[in-house]
Amino acid sequence: MRLQTWKIQGRAFHFGEHGIGQEESRLTWPSDSLYAAVLARLALLRGGEAVEAWVGTAENPKAPPFLLTSTFPYAGSVRFFPVPLAALRCEPPKGARHKDLKKVRFVSEAIYRRLLQGETLADVFGEVTHLHGGSVWVLKDEEDALPAQKSGQRKVLPVEERRFWAVAKRPRVAVGRIANNSNLFHVGAVHFTASCGLWFGVQWLTQDKATRTLFADLLRDLSYAGLGAERTSGYGQAVVEKGAGLELPSPNKGGTWTTLSRYLPAEDETAALQTNAAAYQVVRVGGWMDQHNLRRRAATLLAEGAVLGPLDKPAPWGSAADVKPLTAEDAPEHPVWRLGWALAVGYGGKP
Repeated sequence: MRLQTWKIQGRAFHFGEHGIGQEESRLTWPSDSLYAAVLARLALLRGGEAVEAWVGTAENPKAPPFLLTSTFPYAGSVRFFPVPLAALRCEPPKGARHKDLKKVRFVSEAIYRRLLQGETLADVFGEVTHLHGGSVWVLKDEEDALPAQKSGQRKVLPVEERRFWAVAKRPRVAVGRIANNSNLFHVGAVHFTASCGLWFGVQWLTQDKATRTLFADLLRDLSYAGLGAERTSGYGQAVVEKGAGLELPSPNKGGTWTTLSRYLPAEDETAALQTNAAAYQVVRVGGWMDQHNLRRRAATLLAEGAVLGPLDKPAPWGSAADVKPLTAEDAPEHPVWRLGWALAVGYGGKP
């Protein structure tokens, strides 16, 4: 399976979550939010008919012409991936505890490929360098590919002490228009250092060149409009550029697989969640409609890194939900999509 990759280069982003205020921000942008942003630009530039051509109607939704991964961080030439959750099914090695393994959020590409072959975090523990407090792992052989950073004394920091991104809070003041009073609040944002940022992958389900060109144009337009929330405050300014191709194992019919995206199982796909091989986390996703200032209905999806059992139908797997508000008088007439199509990767781990 070949993915087309893209890099997002920017200094600060606000990626909010349902149930969390402006004070917090995710490190990454999930696939369903990225889908929504691309479709919003498509609707703005080409109209609702163009959106229907890609994802169908509320009565008859269909898979889009491409699948998206969520965004994940990169540092220098090292791309990071989510841990397949089945790789946590192991006894901690000597010198480690269960919680040391559970805190790992991202692993380098070299580690990820080994996990896809069935190794666990315990198997690679002795070969890795721990970054960002142990939440990010790279192989010791990959250290030279990471950006160098210097301390206040201009000395190059050891790899373990380098920070390639940070989630911080910035104070803001809102001024009342009538009472002319002020209200202090904080906005969280993720900040990336030089030569670091986010990447995502695209798996094309069509060979239509016009669609691929339109997708690239939409990404360019999205970079001008800004990514994530709080764009009027300077967040989300970015450059989105095409990166190198990426080869990953294809999911085989009758085999176990893992996800690089959020996943909304269709009604006939629940068997994938009920096997011994399954390992997943559930996320409840809400959010706001930018142009209407209305909250979308919440949807329940599986988080990235889910490991799931075989399905008796060919990929792509997943579904779409119309999360348009039902009671608001000024709700739009068109569907408001939450796309949960899985970008699936073949997984050779043991059940």
